[in-house]
Amino acid sequence: MLESLLPTLGLAAAAALLYGLLHKSNPAFALLLSLAAGVAILARLILSLQGMIAGLTALAGRVDGVAFASLLRCAGVLLLTDYASAVCKEAEAEALAWCTGFAGRVLTLAALWPLLEEVCGMIWELTG
Repeated sequence: MLESLLPTLGLAAAAALLYGLLHKSNPAFALLLSLAAGVAILARLILSLQGMIAGLTALAGRVDGVAFASLLRCAGVLLLTDYASAVCKEAEAEALAWCTGFAGRVLTLAALWPLLEEVCGMIWELTG
């Protein structure tokens, strides 16, 4: 896992440098370069993600399914929302980035709702 860290950071630094050089003269190309670099960095993470998914699957077998599924959905919503918001900010669409972030927070609460209901149910059982 750590052996892929330096090449990934190097790719990010090179893309950021090229983005900085191209941003003033050709902003559309700079945005496309940045998006392509982001996709390449995410593609480099696939092997690490496969190991993490195997660990999460093993963990899911030992804990409550509803709670664990809610937490995984929340993590997915947060990661995707953060990426979409960053793309919007990079495209200088600040209002759209804010809306994306707000939508992500609402969707996170929606994904977390079954877990909240379960926790509240446990509390009500204990308090009688």
